[in-house]
Amino acid sequence: MTNDANAAALGEMQYGAAKGMKNFIMITLGTGVGSGIVCGGNLVYGHDGNAGELGHTIVKPGGRKHWSTGSEGSLEAYASATGIAITAKKMRAEFPDSMLNDFSEEEINSKTVHECALKVMLPPIEVFRYTGQKLGEALANFVMFSSPQAILLFGGVIKAGDFILKPAKLHMERNLLPIFRGKVQLVFSELNEADAAI
Repeated sequence: MTNDANAAALGEMQYGAAKGMKNFIMITLGTGVGSGIVCGGNLVYGHDGNAGELGHTIVKPGGRKHWSTGSEGSLEAYASATGIAITAKKMRAEFPDSMLNDFSEEEINSKTVHECALKVMLPPIEVFRYTGQKLGEALANFVMFSSPQAILLFGGVIKAGDFILKPAKLHMERNLLPIFRGKVQLVFSELNEADAAI
């Protein structure tokens, strides 16, 4: 047995955008943030099977407290669907005329933020820009640590499309050393979520 991020990485290597690749990172963006790391064509498990908890790396020291672990400033606290909802709830207070204020606290989630962003509403677009920035900064660190051919994004959050991909790419490239820039693909997974369980 393996976790969903590792399963997604294996599926992507067999059937998706990572077919033929030997070195890549799969990042799952759902209610949490998971990762599967492939190096030399093999999944990286670490000595105890727990390698690849990239969602729990710190992107903002002393930042947002994680709802489950209690850690402060983890990637998951910002780039997961849960984190996006928290960001949106904080930002909507700054924009009283925002469409986000038409929703109750319980109704605000990554899906409603995306729906508002599609209507070119500024606060929801800013939510994704901020999320993409945090994600891209973290991805730059992952690239400089492992020098993958590609990073693939998988999960419900990628339904936001370019709202999340463009700022993530921008901030990843901006934070890379010159020797890494322009060498790593950042793309969406070609699998649907059910395929990760195969």
